[in-house]
Amino acid sequence: MLSINSGTLKKNYKIKNIKIKNQHMRHRLNALGLTNGTKLKIKQRCLFKGPCILEVNGQCLSIRGYDACQIELEALNE
Repeated sequence: MLSINSGTLKKNYKIKNIKIKNQHMRHRLNALGLTNGTKLKIKQRCLFKGPCILEVNGQCLSIRGYDACQIELEALNE
């Protein structure tokens, strides 16, 4: 399973599945544009399972490392 924490920096991906069980967090991510099929780029990852910075729809978002582990990605060939 390829997740945001295990993906390569500055490479384009598509969200395959979001496994976050907390409904409030899922709602927030949906409001920010993180849904199945959304294209994103991993801009930066912090040490020790810290937050990850993503570029989604032209905006930069930071999400917790715990939540980043639960988002499955699919590599795009671009």
